[in-house]
Amino acid sequence: LQFLYFIVKSRGRGEKMNYEEQNKRIHQETSDLFLKQKLSYRFTSALLFKDTRSPLIRFLFSKPTQKNPIPEVTVSADVRPLGQQRDGSLKFSVVVEDQKYSRIISIDPKNCTGTEFNETLVNKVYDQKARIRQIGLPT
Repeated sequence: LQFLYFIVKSRGRGEKMNYEEQNKRIHQETSDLFLKQKLSYRFTSALLFKDTRSPLIRFLFSKPTQKNPIPEVTVSADVRPLGQQRDGSLKFSVVVEDQKYSRIISIDPKNCTGTEFNETLVNKVYDQKARIRQIGLPT
């Protein structure tokens, strides 16, 4: 995966970049990296801000079941590529459910162990949303 290298390499050389095409490729490669993670969730992803230098990818995590194929609870996470580190791993900023602070994760595409993305925070938010859905909000 060379997408972040391409971004850095192309900047400053006066080359005209097609951000939309580049960001579509970044979206696909980022989604592929998340597929390699050993997540207990299914997810879908969408590319936001296609034509800017800094793409934003929104992931929706859910746990559909045989009984409920359309999930009742989803958790969103906004993922923004931050760059490539010297060791070749890729750094991402992850914001779960529009929280104030982001989490920084690094994934090495050549040596992806599947444990780089810790889903503990997603689990907590998912459980809270599921509980609220069960008991309902007070009126």
